[in-house]
Order: sequence, then C-alpha cells, then structure tokens
Amino acid sequence: MSLTRNPSAKKDKYVVDLKRLQSVCTRNYSLLLRLLPLQYKLGQQWHIDLTNGLYFELRVLEISAYTERYELIQKKHSLPDLFNMEFEFRVYHDAQMLEVISYQKHSRIRANNPYPNPHLHHKDEKLQINLLLKDWLTLAIEHQSSNTDNSLLNA
Repeated sequence: MSLTRNPSAKKDKYVVDLKRLQSVCTRNYSLLLRLLPLQYKLGQQWHIDLTNGLYFELRVLEISAYTERYELIQKKHSLPDLFNMEFEFRVYHDAQMLEVISYQKHSRIRANNPYPNPHLHHKDEKLQINLLLKDWLTLAIEHQSSNTDNSLLNA
C-alpha cells in the first residue's frame, strides 16, 4: 500500500512578478512627474482638490542627488483622520521608478507574504499598494484634464 499526496492539497509558493512590479513603479514615476511642477523645494506641500470634499496633500520630505521622498495623504472633509489614506514613497530618478515605502504608517511592506497570515496582507502586498497609488495618481491627473483652469497643485 503506497501513500500518495493529493496534488491539489499542495500550496504553491507565491513568486514575485518583478517585471509587473517594476512596470507599475515606472508608471507611477511618470504619473508623479505629470503632477509636479518643474521646480520645487524640500518641505513644499500641495493640495490636490478633487470632488465632494475629497483631496490630497502631497509633501516633499527629502531631496538628495538621485532620490526624493514624498508623502501623499488622501483626505475627505467629512471623515475623521482615522480614515485618511497615507502613502510614503521614494522616487529614484536614475532608475525612473517610484516605490511605496510606507502605507498607513506600516513601513515593512513585503513583496511576498505567506498566506493566510495574521495581518490579512495579500500575497503580493507590495504590488497591490503600488497599484493603489497608481489609481490615486491617475485619478488626480484625470481630474486635472477635466478641470477648466488646469491648476492641480495648489501651494
């Protein structure tokens, strides 16, 4: 009598799709550049007004030779601060990529997580968070194109 494993019971380990992650990070870099003015300085902050009291605050946290660090906070006037969405991301100008380094004050974003896990993170948490940032940047740019005065960043 031989014991055989049920092949459907075996869980395949998640493998990070680096090509897709890099593609999203490159796309986010180009989206951010569409929002930023040509010149800005450390500590500069902008308000991106959308609709129905929804807005973003974008702030420059760090500027160095090849990298910059930003904070983007999505807010809504009618909601308490607890429900604000916060991203911190690093921009790599030499690689032309933007990577989320902190989301909702959590800075240890793994590219692959065991699943299920006690924190309910996705298997591909890093990709999902970078895709979410892409959606928010796209929303801001689309709002800019529909805005009659074409002023998106208000200092």
